[in-house]
Order: sequence, then structure tokens, then C-alpha cells
Amino acid sequence: MNYRRLGRSGLTVSEICLGAWINFGGRIPDEETFAVLDAALDEGIDFFDTADVYAGGKAEEVMGRWMQGKDRRTLTIATKCRWRMWPGPNGEGAGRKHIMDACHDSLRRLQTDYLDLYQIHGPDRDTPAEETLRALDELVKAGKIRYFGWSNYDAEMIAENARLSESLGLNRAISLQNNYSMLVRGTEERANPRCAREGLGLIPYSPLAQGLLSEKYLSGEVPTGARAEGNEGLLKRLQEHLPTLKALGEFARARELSLSQLALAWLLHQVPMAAPIIGATRPEQVRENAKASGVKLSLEELAEIETLLGGKKP
Repeated sequence: MNYRRLGRSGLTVSEICLGAWINFGGRIPDEETFAVLDAALDEGIDFFDTADVYAGGKAEEVMGRWMQGKDRRTLTIATKCRWRMWPGPNGEGAGRKHIMDACHDSLRRLQTDYLDLYQIHGPDRDTPAEETLRALDELVKAGKIRYFGWSNYDAEMIAENARLSESLGLNRAISLQNNYSMLVRGTEERANPRCAREGLGLIPYSPLAQGLLSEKYLSGEVPTGARAEGNEGLLKRLQEHLPTLKALGEFARARELSLSQLALAWLLHQVPMAAPIIGATRPEQVRENAKASGVKLSLEELAEIETLLGGKKP
């Protein structure tokens, strides 16, 4: 496993991050979750991402139980707040009250004294950006969080928050977590230059496009139990992208890679990438995807991939 700095910070993380989403505390039982997390550690992954809303808080609770007995200093734990977690007008949002209360709830569920990375899970246009930044800055100064970042923010929001942080003398964000993959670029990729300028590292979610960038769909058939089964939107995307997926699969096999390894390696060549967030329900998935770390793609190979993707740059 290779390691990278997260943005323009002193925090070093594994260049593959394991995410919880609804798998932990929801889709798979605790013992299977622990096996997945243990496999990640065995592969050198030390960066783990979750959120308070995942499985209604249960994802954080499961991760908290797993962390007991581990050397906390060797783990980089990221979580998020913003969406509704309790009733009432302050049960959601990026206002100071919600951020403070949500942070303390996450600390309790994760059974830890601090969070390595705390992220605002989405924009809150009803709350002044200054209030959000001051709340996060206060949490950093109180030692509750070490760093903070954004999720689902666009280039304009990133620039505005960076300007405000600098003018107010506050701590600045170090990361951006958006939906980004070979099949999802556009707005997300247009934010990359701004992130590079402002010192934010990318930790994209859904780097395998909900599993489409994996071997399971290359035949065009949907395996029983797969995410696309009965999902009309995902099935439509599969049919739309199937020729591209097959071409990418052949390109990957010619280099002794799986399609998912190629998709992750391609992301790791984008600037300012830090660590794509993989999901897993089985240890084998973690082990396969961890092998994307360190894969080198030449400029010629990257250009060929661009051609296979349709040559469409944002």
C-alpha cells in the first residue's frame, strides 16, 4: 500500500480508503463487517470513512466497536454531518448547533476522543458559510477534530470557503469528497483545478460507479443479488455504458488488472487525488481493490483510456 498527503496538510493516509456507507450496521452483520475492516488493515489501509446518517448511526457504532483494542493512533477516521439525525429545526444543517451536537454524537458512537477528518456532507445554503467555518474551527481548536473537509461541494463553494477562511484567519478545509469515477466526471472534475489551488485532496466516493466498473457486469447480465438487480436507473446506465465497460475490461486484462483495479488506478493518476473510497461486503473485495495502489499508467495508456471513455473532457 502506498500513502499520500491529504491535500496541503501534514496528514498522510493510505491511497485507498475503506468506506462504510450502508454496508456496515445495515447490509452485513457485525462479524462480517469486522472481517472486512481487518482485511483492510492487513492490506495496509489505515483510512476509514463513514457518516452519521449511514444506517441511522449504526455504521459509526459498528466501527466504534471494531476500533476497541486497536491502536487509535494508527487509524485515520473520517465521518460527516449535515443531514437530518433528530427531530426539530436543528436536527439537520451546517449551523453551529447542529455541527456541535452531531460531532459529539459521532464521537460517542465511534467511542473515540477525536475525529481525524470531519466533513460537511452537503451544502447548507440557509446557513452563512462563516458560521459553518467558525464552528469547524472551534472544534479543531478544542481538539475534537483534527481536520475538516467538504462533501458534494462545487468549485465556487470551495473557492468562497477558502477566501473566507483566509480573511477570517480560520483553519482551512483539506479535502473534498464528491462522486467521481471514469463514468461520472463533468462538474466533479471541473472542481479539480480549484481543489489543487486551494490545497484540497480528493477522496471520491463511488469510484466504481456503483459497481458498474467491476467484472460482474461485463457479460451484460446482472448476477443474482447484485446492486443493479431490480434497479431501473442502474440497469439503464449499464446498457448505456456496456460497450465502454467491455473495452475497458479488455484494456485492463491486457495489463493483468481487473476492471475495478484499473478504475481505481486511473483515479489515482488524477490531480489532486488522495484516496478513492471503496466499499466492500467481503474481505476478497478489499484485497482485490487494494492492489490498485501503486499501479502505474503511462501517459500513452492514460490517453488510450481517454479515447475508450469517448474522449470527453469536462
